[in-house]
Amino acid sequence: MSDEFVEVMLGQLVQALRPSPFDELEEATLNAALALMCSVRPRSEFEAQIAIQFVAVGFAGMRFLRLSQRHLTQDYIDVYGTYAIKLLKLQNDLIQTLDRHRRGNTQTVEIRHVHVHAGAQAAVGIINPPKPEGGSQNE
Repeated sequence: MSDEFVEVMLGQLVQALRPSPFDELEEATLNAALALMCSVRPRSEFEAQIAIQFVAVGFAGMRFLRLSQRHLTQDYIDVYGTYAIKLLKLQNDLIQTLDRHRRGNTQTVEIRHVHVHAGAQAAVGIINPPKPEGGSQNE
């Protein structure tokens, strides 16, 4: 990776991690973000970009989760909690994207062979138990 790329991406990371444009980023927060990115061991600029994105999104999601608990009123929980959930799901999607990129976007299918002998009964598929209120099994 070029020095220019690293400098630009570090600047993007610092901007994403600051609580607001008027606040300074704590050194411990930046060190934690860098340690998390190093644990990914990016092998290309693309992987480094994905790592920076999921670190920034993860920290933002945790910040919104913290804000949702600030006053413990339904308004705060609804608004900030919803944003936190969306950001943490996005972080998971970015991690899966990196994983698919590294695996070569292959899919694994597991096939099992089952013998059903004459006179035996078998069911193949997803079976839902009946609901306790007398609801049907196919719902």
